[in-house]
Amino acid sequence: MSPRFSVSLKEREVGFSLPKKLHPLELVQGAAHVLCDRATAFLDESRSEWSVSLQAKAPCGKEDLEALAREFVDELHNQALRQKLVQNSRPVFEHIVARAVVSARRDPADKDAPGAARPDELGAEEKAELERLIAEAEAELDKKRAAGGVPSKTWEERYGRPRTD
Repeated sequence: MSPRFSVSLKEREVGFSLPKKLHPLELVQGAAHVLCDRATAFLDESRSEWSVSLQAKAPCGKEDLEALAREFVDELHNQALRQKLVQNSRPVFEHIVARAVVSARRDPADKDAPGAARPDELGAEEKAELERLIAEAEAELDKKRAAGGVPSKTWEERYGRPRTD
């Protein structure tokens, strides 16, 4: 059942009520947040209902205001669906996180174990390979600069933000 909309063209506002039992506050806030670029949402409450007023940020007609209200209600239903999906997926998320924690706690000395942790420090052989690759890349850039293929100044130097080092 769709709510009844009351439209005020002078105020660029559309109002309607929603039952609290079906629409928790966080869902109403989420729907309001999605539409915040086009309308400001005002919320009031009674014992059993939310009174929602959407004030359009741009001038619009009655049809546009009613469409905005319908879009709010649709987004409210989307928020409810997202919340249900997250609740149903929670066991899967918890399983994935638990597996990641177990994998991260494995003994780093066990090289055959999948996902075995590596020490933070690089070995001498790895450091030498890294230095060789950096030198190779710098030499290639120097060749391209000499041939005119790469600008000699960085983007910051060309556009007024010189290096500080």
